[in-house]
Amino acid sequence: MKKWERYNYVLRIILYIIFFTDLFFRNKGDTTNLIIYSLILVLAISNDYLRYNFFYKRSSTIYYTSIIISIVFGGVLKFIVGGYIVIYLYIILIHIAFIKDMRVVKYLYTLNLIVIIFSSLFRIALLEGVTVIQLFRMNLLDFFMMSVALFFSTTTIFSYRALLIEKNRVEKLNKEIEKLAITKERNRVAQEIHDNLGHSLVALNMNLDVIGNMVDKEDEINEIIVKCQRLTKDSMENLRRAVYALKDENISEGLIKSVEKLTHNIVGKYNIVIKYNIDEKIEEYSPEYKNIIYTTIKESITNSIKHGKSSIVKIEIKVVDQIYMTIEDNGNGCEEIVKGNGLIGIEERAGKIKGSVRFVTEKTKGFRTEIILPIE
Repeated sequence: MKKWERYNYVLRIILYIIFFTDLFFRNKGDTTNLIIYSLILVLAISNDYLRYNFFYKRSSTIYYTSIIISIVFGGVLKFIVGGYIVIYLYIILIHIAFIKDMRVVKYLYTLNLIVIIFSSLFRIALLEGVTVIQLFRMNLLDFFMMSVALFFSTTTIFSYRALLIEKNRVEKLNKEIEKLAITKERNRVAQEIHDNLGHSLVALNMNLDVIGNMVDKEDEINEIIVKCQRLTKDSMENLRRAVYALKDENISEGLIKSVEKLTHNIVGKYNIVIKYNIDEKIEEYSPEYKNIIYTTIKESITNSIKHGKSSIVKIEIKVVDQIYMTIEDNGNGCEEIVKGNGLIGIEERAGKIKGSVRFVTEKTKGFRTEIILPIE
């Protein structure tokens, strides 16, 4: 799309140069008219520049008004100067056809067609010293052929518009199908891991428990068994996290909505209050950023409940020059931070996009996670 916009921009510059050149050669003997007509063309081009770069983002009304002004400038120049300036009106015609609101398209397109037809008719009638009706009668075939040309050009433009709309719809459906396929496959893999490897680890840990109870506590074998039990428990924990991540890291509906669902589910199960204030600008960022933030929030809430015994968790995300996120609870806190898999995972995820993480805690004063992520 950017390549098309670049070509479009270059083409407009070339056409503007042609318009000024045509204007110069048609009025080089009349300096006053040349200055006046050139000024009108400069105003038209300036209006186009503002519309392409500013008006679209501010207000639809201002944007549509800018198009009307361009039509008026083009019609005036076509009437008083003639020449290639009619191409300018055709450019606006194409531009109008791709406005999303079809009701607005009908009105502006009709206005532009009227200006194209009647500015030419009135100019020719004025030059030949006849009325428009007389001109119409004398050039009935020409008028018919011009109408046919406008009909086919209009049909072509709107067929292309329909083709683009259909293309975008198909691409959107393909993306949704791809997301559904990925989600389905992730869930299948997660279930396979859980059903096979998970059950095997649980069985292994149970057998180790039985053996541990059978051997002498002073025996060296018991020490090995204890190490094996720790290893299997760590493996089970890592497996649980992997399965949880595979199944739940799908926030295509939006980060804020996903956090809302997450907190609603947690509040329904535990006696905890979760307050959050998330800047809506965060939705503009890539799924990678939002997944990192969502997973961090989920992990932090889990730690607050499991280790901190918290009753309140506060989440705040601001987007300024960087993304600032704080997650704070009123739990037990601790004198010394011992980083387990959860905290290490938070640091690793932030580190992938060159973010920084800081953990702050004191005994009985809760736990606070501060994260800064660079703007992508």
